[in-house]
Amino acid sequence: MSKAPSRPLAPPSPPLPPSAGEHAGDEFSTARVRGWMMQQSLATLLDRVRGARQVLPHLAALEVALGKVGSDAITQIPAHHLAKICQQLSNLPLPRQDPPLHELLGLLLDALEGHEHAQETARDPHAQFLSTFVSDSKLEVTEASLSDFDAASAG
Repeated sequence: MSKAPSRPLAPPSPPLPPSAGEHAGDEFSTARVRGWMMQQSLATLLDRVRGARQVLPHLAALEVALGKVGSDAITQIPAHHLAKICQQLSNLPLPRQDPPLHELLGLLLDALEGHEHAQETARDPHAQFLSTFVSDSKLEVTEASLSDFDAASAG
């Protein structure tokens, strides 16, 4: 009994983007479509090197999250993971002509900066209101009476 010659399997076709029609009342449909586009670009980048998802697990997790939640997934990432994701993605050669991938990196960096600002504010909530002019090394000017001026001039 002879077997039929086997032919190589075709790569699976990429999933279709979430359509605006199926989420017509969904206020997050734009975020879902943007997230899907970012996921596809990130998947293409990770597919270039065999084993990239095992070596870069934070990026692999981000890829899955973008597909499930959309670009809003970025706001749900804890700061310590966000720093690792930014580091991993920044070390990869990003194609110039891939706007979703560059947008993804920009959103990640913005989110990381937001986390860092929130941590600074949590440490000292009044720090943002302190003036740089209040210091012992600065000259302090106050009003004085004419008699105080005369006394300082004479002495």
